[in-house]
Amino acid sequence: VCRKEFKSERQLESHEGCVNALHFNETGTLLASGSDDLNIVVWDWANSKPAFTFDSGHRSNVFQCKFMPYTGDCHLVSCARDGQVRLAELSSMETCKGTRKLAQHKGAAHKLALLEDSSHVLYSCGEDAAMMEIDLRQDKPNKLGLTKENDHKIALYSIHANPAKSYEYCVGGRDHYVRIYDKRMINEENREDGVVKKFCPSHLVDSELKANVTCAVYSYNGAQVVGTYNDEDIYLFDTSHSDGASHTHRYRGHRNNATVKGVNFYGPQSEFIVSGSDCGNVFLWDCDSEKIVQYFRGDG
Repeated sequence: VCRKEFKSERQLESHEGCVNALHFNETGTLLASGSDDLNIVVWDWANSKPAFTFDSGHRSNVFQCKFMPYTGDCHLVSCARDGQVRLAELSSMETCKGTRKLAQHKGAAHKLALLEDSSHVLYSCGEDAAMMEIDLRQDKPNKLGLTKENDHKIALYSIHANPAKSYEYCVGGRDHYVRIYDKRMINEENREDGVVKKFCPSHLVDSELKANVTCAVYSYNGAQVVGTYNDEDIYLFDTSHSDGASHTHRYRGHRNNATVKGVNFYGPQSEFIVSGSDCGNVFLWDCDSEKIVQYFRGDG
């Protein structure tokens, strides 16, 4: 990867607040964006114009919005600072027919996890430590449980489903651990079950640093999980390693402090790691060598 391969192609302007969420549809023809202005814009990005804009129905900052797979771009789900998870029903005539609440967290809901093999099931998490499984065909969500450490609730910022095993998902939040859950192992009588592995960089296990996991995601085949820590670095974990294992790779150079930063894999086989930074740049690291292969201006 060389620097000239990535450049700003176009600038899309419509929102009147910070843009917190971006998601392409399956074919890549549409781009959805969510903002502090409470609107969701569905973009005809190739022509640099909104296809349509609608009121999300949320009462506070929209943190994520995603097209549900296999729905013909007619279902779009969102979550926000108000703790709500909502569904927007979109028309092929480029309008929103309406929105409805699917679930309610007792704290901000930052992330949603879509399942590779489902058009109607998704996971959500919130700062109330709760994890939910939401089925669009049902009236109420299924509460998967609470994330706790020694009976202390862990506020959650991130949830992501394993692309290869939809019953498995990882969460990250207000402590040092990336937790792997298996939905099949959750006990009906004790909703705190289900954690199969916890990963943490060894130097943070007993550290006094308040380094939280602001985002954690699986690689394309579920073999790895990458997590970004505020006031710290980005770490890669091998999901085949035993419970309590430390990281296998560490990525440095960016800064995650001012806002709740995300992280992701990039490339058809997750060859790169990508993240934004407080300096306004977007960084790309080679997954194996840990070297910064490119950075470019993300805003401003």
